[in-house]
Amino acid sequence: MVSNAMIGSMIGFVIFAILLFPAFILYFRKTIGITVKPIIIGSIGFIVFTQILEKILHVVVITNYPNYAEHPWLFGLYGGMAAGLFEELGRFILFTWLLKKHLDYKGGISFGVGWGGIEAIVIALTMTLPNILFATLINAGTFDAMMAGQLPPEQIAAVKDLLIDQGVGAALWGIPERFFAVWMQIAFSLLVLLAVVKKRFSYVIYAILIHAVIDFPAVFYQTGYIETLWVIELYIAIIGILSIVFIRRVQQSFY
Repeated sequence: MVSNAMIGSMIGFVIFAILLFPAFILYFRKTIGITVKPIIIGSIGFIVFTQILEKILHVVVITNYPNYAEHPWLFGLYGGMAAGLFEELGRFILFTWLLKKHLDYKGGISFGVGWGGIEAIVIALTMTLPNILFATLINAGTFDAMMAGQLPPEQIAAVKDLLIDQGVGAALWGIPERFFAVWMQIAFSLLVLLAVVKKRFSYVIYAILIHAVIDFPAVFYQTGYIETLWVIELYIAIIGILSIVFIRRVQQSFY
């Protein structure tokens, strides 16, 4: 049986992730103002570049290299670079193509809020919400019958073991992670926007490399080589705080 506390924590995370987007919009609307078009373009851009284009590449790579988990260093390098390339080049393309009238600090903030806000919602709806449904089916005793023929038996067993054995903290840790992740996305958006404004494509290269470095350690948790989740979350929190500092200091570069 999956505990009610575990189900409740997952529901709490989904609610938080959905509310995070409007919360950031309201915060920046009161502090610096907000621009609607960059928010919309940022949201659509995240879906196109990460959920469609990047995932097509992942499907091709994982299909050809099914034993990727046995090589965390190589997979971490690939995963980090793929994320960096698709996200940072995606931002650069959108700023230069669709947001020519919004190349200011406010536009960069708005774009980052759209990108990071929709990311939190997508993660909640595609990863956590299905787990809530699975947990409900497990507790009702219908999970195996419902999943038979849709998933391999070993994957069905793995999902059950994960949800039954996983502690409440695993879901709750996602709350500060998503909060700091939005700040990171805003910081990356401003760095890439600065590349456009200053006509320095080297800043895009920096963004790609920094993004890859930030994502690299997460692969070791995903592949089981790091079992302590709080270590990864502490790492993300530190990066998030550094992102907030960068966001405040880079403002003067746009004036």
